[in-house]
Amino acid sequence: MAQDRFVLIGSLVCCLGVVSIAALVLGIISITSLQGTQRESTNDPQSINIYTQPSTGSSDDDDDKIWMFAISHYDDKRAYLDKTTHTIRGFTPDIVEAVCEIANKNCVTVYDISANCWDSKAGERPRGGKGIMSGWYDGCLEWVQTYDRLLTFTFSAPYTKGGTVGLFVKNDSFVTYDDLTNQKVGFIDGWNSDEFCLARYTNIMGSTLRPDQVFYFETADLLAAAVQNDVVDVAFGEVLGAFTSSLKRISPPDFENNCRAAGGSVMTRHTNTDLVKWWNDAFQLLNDRGRYNEICDSINERHGHIPSGDYQDFCIGY
Repeated sequence: MAQDRFVLIGSLVCCLGVVSIAALVLGIISITSLQGTQRESTNDPQSINIYTQPSTGSSDDDDDKIWMFAISHYDDKRAYLDKTTHTIRGFTPDIVEAVCEIANKNCVTVYDISANCWDSKAGERPRGGKGIMSGWYDGCLEWVQTYDRLLTFTFSAPYTKGGTVGLFVKNDSFVTYDDLTNQKVGFIDGWNSDEFCLARYTNIMGSTLRPDQVFYFETADLLAAAVQNDVVDVAFGEVLGAFTSSLKRISPPDFENNCRAAGGSVMTRHTNTDLVKWWNDAFQLLNDRGRYNEICDSINERHGHIPSGDYQDFCIGY
């Protein structure tokens, strides 16, 4: 009987050993399979959430954070107020929607005056606006990179060329673009085409203005009206519908843009590197998938009823 018990115990020990080995083998197979699945998912070029920041318990790190972007003009196909739906539409909102969809981010575009993103005062160096500096929103949309702005802010990769600039006068004016001596010149507050940019045109006589020659206006419409009403003699700024529809362009078609260091981008605070990271990753994927070109090619179809501007004017690579 004792011998039988020893045989039984030995059999049980052997069975347990076999079961343990089988469980170990199955565990190794499961881990290997899971790693393979993770590698396949990581390498999937169609993955939508291309950048997910690890959560640290802060609301800023959560995927449900609402990212707010300010836009400051409704002048052409790049951005305009749709009076039927009362929403902001155009090329830039299309880019924001596509980039945020790829990055799996909740994004909202809001309106604010340009001075709250970048402020200019006659005779003073331009500076960061109180809106973005105070964190009212995460970034300002379609701001051209300039040497002054790069001292204050960080930028995403450019998604527009940044536009062309020109000089505009009343239709019956005899002012020429190459001589601004004693002329009163108007600018749009906060735009890169400011008095300091104009001073870079050493081929224009009188391009360095006295303080009493410099006038800033909140919008392109107000500046165009100021020219019409003889408040200022010349408007200097980007070629916008507000100017081309009512004023005479005196600068030549090939007038060089000396105002920018790089094209239109998302402008944000230096502390907001996470925004720049996920935006650039998503924008790169947008390009890789050909979606950027699709957005550019459909501008006239989607926004052709808005005057001024075309995809060749602001799309990169066109």
